[in-house]
Amino acid sequence: MSAEAQTTLREALSDVLERMAFMFAEETPKEELAPPEGPALCAQMSFKGHGSGTIRLWVPQSLCPEMAANVLGLEPDDELCRERGIDALKELLNVTCGKLLTDLYGERYVFDLTPPETTVLDEDGWRQALADETSTAFTVEDRPVLVSIRLTPGEASA
Repeated sequence: MSAEAQTTLREALSDVLERMAFMFAEETPKEELAPPEGPALCAQMSFKGHGSGTIRLWVPQSLCPEMAANVLGLEPDDELCRERGIDALKELLNVTCGKLLTDLYGERYVFDLTPPETTVLDEDGWRQALADETSTAFTVEDRPVLVSIRLTPGEASA
């Protein structure tokens, strides 16, 4: 199921970025992905139910105010967008997780979700994310983005 889950996650993220944040994700070979300029963030959350696992989303911190601006209908340089950028990233991950679970398992199952959490990455953290065999690379608004899913072995699947 891992390959199916990764494909479904890529599709879910692209759809949610487009519909929620009016941003377009272009899948990009990892070797062609430019490193982020400035700090990057890793947002992650876990789910447990009919299936269990963790999804992660790595983005340059500079992308977060743009996400917030698009979600809130404001200009990216608006103070509120800078303040709410990380919240926008977390909500984007939360909505992506919900879509992913519905697409993978259908609507009849209930899942327990952890709240999305973010951590700041240094250059080594970004390199590790890029080297993660489960991560997929995208370019969003000319910036590098990575996404991954890890399913917990032994859990029920679709």
